[in-house]
Amino acid sequence: MVRLRKVKDTDIDLLYKWANDPIVRKNSFNTDIIKYETHKVWFYKMMTSTSIHQFILVNDEIPLGQIRLNIISETAEIGYSIAAEFRGMGYGSLMLKLINDELKNNYPNVKKIIAKVKTQNIASQKAFEKMNYEKEYLSYSLVLK
Repeated sequence: MVRLRKVKDTDIDLLYKWANDPIVRKNSFNTDIIKYETHKVWFYKMMTSTSIHQFILVNDEIPLGQIRLNIISETAEIGYSIAAEFRGMGYGSLMLKLINDELKNNYPNVKKIIAKVKTQNIASQKAFEKMNYEKEYLSYSLVLK
């Protein structure tokens, strides 16, 4: 059965591995490799935060991906990734559906969900569009040489 479960202390190394996956780094706004010490500090801060809520998508107990909510007032910002070996199987859309249910059931104060996606991250764009998220704006940049 595919479901979301809350992140546990024992997930620290799994999340570190996923965070440094080359595709995840490429699709992140900060593309630098994450050092383990930096990850540890972030992880323990996240675990004690009242505004950050992280989940692992599992099939039975096999981890498929992760999704994080950063809740500020009535808005939840989503960030997620799928483990390399499970990409392209529809788990992104499924995880978004499950997190929507989680928000409705356990975070009734949240009225809006937002996600920031890079323009080249077509898979995430398709997952959000499939779940009826609306594209609000585009951002442009120019690298000077």
